[in-house]
Amino acid sequence: MRASNKNLSHLTMTIIFTEADFDELWQEGLETGKIACQSSDSEYIETWQHPLKKGLIQVMNLHPGLYLQIGNYETPITWGDEGQHCESFPLTLAFIMAGGCREQIYGIKEDNCEQAGESYLFFLPGTREIEVHPTGLLQNIRIRVESHLLRTLSVGQEESLPELLQSFLEGDSAPLFHQDVGKMTPAMQLAVRQIIHCPYQGMMRRVYLEAKTLELIALQFSQIVESNKPKHQSINLKRDECDRIYQAREILINNLCNPPSLIELARQVRLNERKLKQGFRHVFGNTVFGYLRDYQMQQAQDLLLDSNMTVAGVAATLGYASPTAFCAAFRRKFGINPKAYQIAGRIF
Repeated sequence: MRASNKNLSHLTMTIIFTEADFDELWQEGLETGKIACQSSDSEYIETWQHPLKKGLIQVMNLHPGLYLQIGNYETPITWGDEGQHCESFPLTLAFIMAGGCREQIYGIKEDNCEQAGESYLFFLPGTREIEVHPTGLLQNIRIRVESHLLRTLSVGQEESLPELLQSFLEGDSAPLFHQDVGKMTPAMQLAVRQIIHCPYQGMMRRVYLEAKTLELIALQFSQIVESNKPKHQSINLKRDECDRIYQAREILINNLCNPPSLIELARQVRLNERKLKQGFRHVFGNTVFGYLRDYQMQQAQDLLLDSNMTVAGVAATLGYASPTAFCAAFRRKFGINPKAYQIAGRIF
C-alpha cells in the first residue's frame, strides 16, 4: 500500500496514508472482519481490531444540528492519514482525556498538537489536514454543532456568545480557526467521563447524552468568555501562593478518607483562609470541598467500573462513614444508585 510523507519531514518514520489509500485499507478491513460497522437512524459505530487501531468510534445524532463522536481505542503503532474536510464541516468542540494527535492543517496551523487534558474549538470546512495518531490509548469526544442550532441556543442572549463565535449569528459562513481553549476544568472532565461511561440504554441514554453534551458546550463557552475578561477581574495570586494552592489540592487528594478542615488546610500550606478559598476557586473553578467531592465522585466512577470492588468497598476506600452515606452522595451527584451504575456500565 502506498503512503505519502510530503511536507512532513518532522514526522520521520511515520506512515502517512493518502485519502485513497486509507479508503482502500478501510474496505479491506471490512472484508477481512478487522473492521465492523453498525448503524441506525441515530447512531453509527465502528469497531476496529486492526493493526492500526483497536477499539471503538461512535457517532450519534442527538438533536437536529447536534452530533456527538466518542473515540475510545488503542493505536499499536504511530500512523497518520491525509484528507480534506467537506465544505459543510460544522463547528467542533474537542475534549481529550487520554492520548492526543499531531496535526498539519494547511493554511491554518501547520504544526499543531492536541494534548490530553485540554479542550479545543475549531471551524475548518474545506481545509486539508494530516492527522498523526501516536502509539497508545486515545479517549476523546468531539461535539459538532451546526450554525442554525448555535443561533437557536443563543436567541435573546446573543451578546453572551463568545466573541469568536459572533460571526455565526450572521449566517452559516465564518472565518476559519482552530483554538486551544486550555486545560479542561474538573467539571468538564467529569462530564466527559459520564459520557464515555454512560450507564443508560435506549431512549434514556440518548436523553442523558444530549444533556451532558449541552453541558459541555456551556462549560467550554463559559471558559472562553472568562478567559477573555480583563485581567483586573481576577484575583492577584503570586507565584508562591499559586504553588501553595496546588499543594492544598495534593493534600486533599492524598487524604480522601480523612481530609483536613479548611482552617487546618490553610495552616498546612501557610495561607490565610480567605486567600485559600479565593485562590482555589480561581485556579480550579470550584470551592475547596466542592473540588474534593467532585474528585471523590470521579474516583468512585472509576472504581465501580474498572475494578471488582463492591459498593461497600468503594465507600470505604473513599472515606465514607457507611455505604448508605456513599450511596446517597452518589445518587445526589449522578441521579442513579452506584450499584445500578456499576452493572449498567459493565454491560455497556
